[in-house]
Amino acid sequence: MSNAHFITLHAIHAVPASLLNRDDSNAAKRINFGGTNRLRISSQAWKRAIRVNMRENAIEGGAYGVRTHRFPQLVAEQLVSAHSRELDVATAKAAAVFTALKLKATDKGTTAASIFASETLPTQLATAIDAHWDAITDDAPTEVIAAARAALDVDNTIDLALMGRMQAEIPVGGRIDGAVGVSHAFSVDPLAIEADFFTAVDDAAPDGDAVSGNLGTVDLAAPVLYRTATLDRRQLRRNLAAAINSEELAVAAEASFIDWFIRAVPSAKQRSTVAATLPALVAAATGPQIISAADAFASAVVSDDVVSDATTRLVEALDRQKRFVPGIHIERLALGIALPSAVTADAHESTDAFIRAVAAA
Repeated sequence: MSNAHFITLHAIHAVPASLLNRDDSNAAKRINFGGTNRLRISSQAWKRAIRVNMRENAIEGGAYGVRTHRFPQLVAEQLVSAHSRELDVATAKAAAVFTALKLKATDKGTTAASIFASETLPTQLATAIDAHWDAITDDAPTEVIAAARAALDVDNTIDLALMGRMQAEIPVGGRIDGAVGVSHAFSVDPLAIEADFFTAVDDAAPDGDAVSGNLGTVDLAAPVLYRTATLDRRQLRRNLAAAINSEELAVAAEASFIDWFIRAVPSAKQRSTVAATLPALVAAATGPQIISAADAFASAVVSDDVVSDATTRLVEALDRQKRFVPGIHIERLALGIALPSAVTADAHESTDAFIRAVAAA
């Protein structure tokens, strides 16, 4: 592994009219920063977009996580399909095991708390339950509990190693410190919301009848966002230590995370907005500590070319950090057009080359 323990990724990302993230009243999320109201997209929204795309483009040799209330049901279904057990009895025995883990299961095959664990958990736990079938009554033997705790661990589960887990209900092994941090994205330019009026037209309405229904409005915005995320390379390797070929898996996980930090976009309202842009500029700062460049945008960018001015500010901020923090190394990837020469100088023009350079830093 490189001596640069941390990678901090930065991006200037312009998106068209969209509503990628909203609050409980269906309004666009926002934040006041530097005395100016900005659009905000929550870290959870972008983190999920990254995780889903990583899972759909799986790394060979890696497993991926599932977040669900339905693990007892999935275990029972595995007992039926793979071990020819009766569903009602399998459901009861799966519930007994999860209850013994302090994750109380219902007779519907769900748990009170959502669990984030490996997709392999149902298979592993069903095998252990089947092997100790008669010993499981209202409680579970220690061998099955041990197998269940092992199934809840990271092993080779890529996104669990990266994103971590805080499962307070599990007294042993519930907390897994993630290697990744993702900040709330915010607009570098002032908040600008358009109220978009919409209606659904009734194609079969008789002549003379109203053809419009489902009238309403929805927030739309077209911000230029500053996004940042971090990766602790040491923590990633600690989390994957039990996996076969753990170092190769960690290297592949790091590359996949960087790739999907660049390419993933939250899925909300994408059928009606298609906000599927790439960032204009991505920068990776590798070194002994994590440093955000958010303060470069404490004063909002107000100009006729927000992207150009924002990318210039980001490059200048990172160059300034290099002067004050020993060991910081910067790599840049220019994806936008008509960027200033100071931004594109020495910048990579392909994602693969950028990822290889970051890995070698």
